[in-house]
Amino acid sequence: MSIENLLKIVPPPAEPFEAFEGPWEPVESDLGTRLPEDYKAFARLYGSGYFMEFLGICVPVTANPNVRLAPFARSASENFRGYISLGDDVSYPVWPQAGGLLAFGGTDNGDYLFWLTEGAPEAWQVVVWARDIQEFQVLDCNLTGFLAGLASGDILPEDFPDDMLPCDLLFQPNSLFPIPTEDAG
Repeated sequence: MSIENLLKIVPPPAEPFEAFEGPWEPVESDLGTRLPEDYKAFARLYGSGYFMEFLGICVPVTANPNVRLAPFARSASENFRGYISLGDDVSYPVWPQAGGLLAFGGTDNGDYLFWLTEGAPEAWQVVVWARDIQEFQVLDCNLTGFLAGLASGDILPEDFPDDMLPCDLLFQPNSLFPIPTEDAG
């Protein structure tokens, strides 16, 4: 699914906050991987912000260090590698391992949002790690398909609130959205 479906359901802001136009090479070099084209379009059209008054997606460059993609991904990976070293079942390899989980956002509840980096970036699926039940849910969609599905009510991950819709503000541009910062366990 491309970003066009998201644009129909959640129009981007007229003036996105800290939208990222590129260049993408330094960002991808820092992460050691190419990123999906729908994410690049999202960062350009929506910028930093808060979806459905519940979740945020990290952007490559922002004044708020807590919502920058690369540092956030590193922090999440360190947390989850720590659980693996303690013998906890993480179910998937963790970025930067090939096919590993690469964190790109989070929710008010402390849930993590990941890409499962198997195959080409355009094939990456969204994985939600639900803090309350400490389980992974793999969704058969890309980032913008996930956001469009949430906003339309077609997708509701297991541990997300049942009352997310109707929502008065589907997207609010800013850099103050919640991102999990505590240990994931």
